[in-house]
Amino acid sequence: MECHRLLARLRAGAISSDQVYSLLHSFGEAGFLEAKPDVEGYLKHEDSELRYVALNVLALHWKCCEHRKTCEEFILTDSESENRGLGTCGLGALLEGTRDPNALMLLLQVFFDEGEEWHVRDSAYSAILYVLGRPVTEQPSATRKLDYMKDVNWEHIRVAKEIVESAERA
Repeated sequence: MECHRLLARLRAGAISSDQVYSLLHSFGEAGFLEAKPDVEGYLKHEDSELRYVALNVLALHWKCCEHRKTCEEFILTDSESENRGLGTCGLGALLEGTRDPNALMLLLQVFFDEGEEWHVRDSAYSAILYVLGRPVTEQPSATRKLDYMKDVNWEHIRVAKEIVESAERA
């Protein structure tokens, strides 16, 4: 019942802007899908933190597969690197184990883009592993920058490239 009351307050504009982030996050953790249209409304918000929490809730908490394109848009167009990184994480989470060649192509582009922020590239590597269906035990630590010579399993990158190339030939 608390979520319903808070959603009504949000819709009435009775939640202060500095409380919206926490509220959306709470909806995500509670699995309160009734708030989905309201959360989706923040995907294009001018505040990058609100865009972030909205995608986090939709892709990571609720696994809303229809937001695959949203994740891709975040990766390609969001001005904030934290949001682009979340886009890669969301794409990996939504397509875990699918070996989807289009997702792998995008994630490989990000991974190899030396002009991109390191944490976005590292997130893309983790997402590649998820899309390939690699177990979580193979995921590198998210708490530090990857050393590409030591931390990256280049065999997995080769497999991802082969999947993309095979799809392009088909």
